[in-house]
Amino acid sequence: MVTVSVSRYFTLELLQAINDWQRGGDHKQKLKRGGKLKKLAAALPEQYRTCSEICYRQEAHEKDRIWQLLADESLPETIAAWTTDLSIARNFKNGVPPDGLRGVIFSIVPPSKSVVINLIKIYGDPGFKSAIEQHKRGIDGFDDGIGRYGVTQREIVLELHKLGPETIHCYGGYASGRETLAQQFFGHKSVMEVLLVMMDGICQASRMDA
Repeated sequence: MVTVSVSRYFTLELLQAINDWQRGGDHKQKLKRGGKLKKLAAALPEQYRTCSEICYRQEAHEKDRIWQLLADESLPETIAAWTTDLSIARNFKNGVPPDGLRGVIFSIVPPSKSVVINLIKIYGDPGFKSAIEQHKRGIDGFDDGIGRYGVTQREIVLELHKLGPETIHCYGGYASGRETLAQQFFGHKSVMEVLLVMMDGICQASRMDA
């Protein structure tokens, strides 16, 4: 039986893309870097593009945008960094959202085909570690990306087109199911119950159409 080494996948181009992604950047940079990472990671074996663990992500939104999530189940989400460590999500940017925004932590078990790259598995591969040592002098901005973060963020990069209310793990510092969130928004249980009935109806209709 012939064993194929996966180290051949860990090219300087891929390492640069991972490094650039981990460096962060503004919205435009993230879109560009996310697209490049997705393109290159697609050539990796499937083991580096799967995740069966719960993943978490903290974001800061205006209250109206969270309402959009609850009412429409259509909050757009593109390629983004998630983590399997809830404490890391909680402490993102010191755990304090900017003034006027509400902190939200989402949780999800990644759907099939949504994992762009599993950086935990990548960093755990001896071949990847060897590739870093081989190429690090040629990686632009190494000290601000791979050299700074490595696997410390327990990161899974996901591409999701929307997030439903069931993915909300925590809102404004409170553990929150749909009932808690709706009550915070409306303050009236009767309205909250209507919202929940509507959500359940939408979910049932979706299952019938599937």
